[in-house]
Amino acid sequence: MKKVELIIMRHARASGNRMHIMSGSRRDISLTSFGRAQARAAAKKWKEAPDVIITSPMKRAKQTAYYFEKKFKKKAHIMDLLKEHDLGEWTGKSALKLKHEFPKYFFDYEDGGKSHFLIKVPGGESWEDIKKRSKKALREIKKKYAGKKVLAFSHGIFTIACVANVAGIKPPRLWNYRLKNTQWVKFVL
Repeated sequence: MKKVELIIMRHARASGNRMHIMSGSRRDISLTSFGRAQARAAAKKWKEAPDVIITSPMKRAKQTAYYFEKKFKKKAHIMDLLKEHDLGEWTGKSALKLKHEFPKYFFDYEDGGKSHFLIKVPGGESWEDIKKRSKKALREIKKKYAGKKVLAFSHGIFTIACVANVAGIKPPRLWNYRLKNTQWVKFVL
């Protein structure tokens, strides 16, 4: 089977990022004006045209992808598996509030405690859930886009789960990897 060159970019800054509000997949927020400028600048600097553009169904990812669609005159395909982490009961809450409401969970989640990968956010997805979903997405991309250069737009935790699946990096070492808005990771599958 032919290889797939896959680049996954984290979306540009959204309102939840700036205000430290947990958005997850249940809160479909838009990019800020800074985020739109960030996405526009990232697209402007991007040199190599992808064969295919895919995106998470979340607004912030689709809005980031828009500037690349426009530049390369390609329509982005929605892939539900690329969506953000389901943050359950944390959705819509500030980091500060979570530190008080869920001190043990939030400490481990934020600071990469030893049991971080065992934690399931109350009512949401666990690290293992996200990792399984990202593995399924990678398999589908490899099968559907063999021999293609694919540019995907997704979210930080999802992309880190892809790194874990492809490179075999495990917690707690994995928590050293962070993606800022519009940073990207390249894989050959």
